[in-house]
Amino acid sequence: MPDSFSSLNSSSRAVFTSLLDKDRFRIFNYIRTLVPHYSDAEDVYQHVCLTLWKKFDEFDRDRDFFSWACGISFYTVCNHRRSTRNDRHYFSQDLVEAMAQQREKDLGKYNRRIQFLQDCMNGLATPDQQLLQKVVLKKKSVKEFAKTADRALQTLYNRLTFLRRELAECILSKFKSERQV
Repeated sequence: MPDSFSSLNSSSRAVFTSLLDKDRFRIFNYIRTLVPHYSDAEDVYQHVCLTLWKKFDEFDRDRDFFSWACGISFYTVCNHRRSTRNDRHYFSQDLVEAMAQQREKDLGKYNRRIQFLQDCMNGLATPDQQLLQKVVLKKKSVKEFAKTADRALQTLYNRLTFLRRELAECILSKFKSERQV
């Protein structure tokens, strides 16, 4: 019996794993929007990954991988819903379709948001960048950072609140200016 992982050549395998790795967070969040129970969303995500793998040779590489994955995810969710139809906690088909369209659109902006965040962070003063990198990105505690930086804890909390607000406004401003172009 042939190994399903070896059904693609090594070049295709590398492309597939790279594309899936890049978009797995967005694909799962898309599914999670449509499936109310986390454990069910995980199951659906596993089925989606298998389907993406099996159908990858049909994928048009000129298309957006995320959009293609959302299409497959949508139909996988619909199949899952049919198999769990008696559960009263599931959404109507019309609602699922509306949520699917909106969520794909929202998650499509995710990479743009990350790029804008990076641009906005680059515009901050070096000490502010260091604070955000250590506390937010490296998940170092604010208390620990306050000790090593010899700064008051409340001052750092206040600064973080200010910086988060400033970054959010900067990102929103970039989205607005992009829409006007």
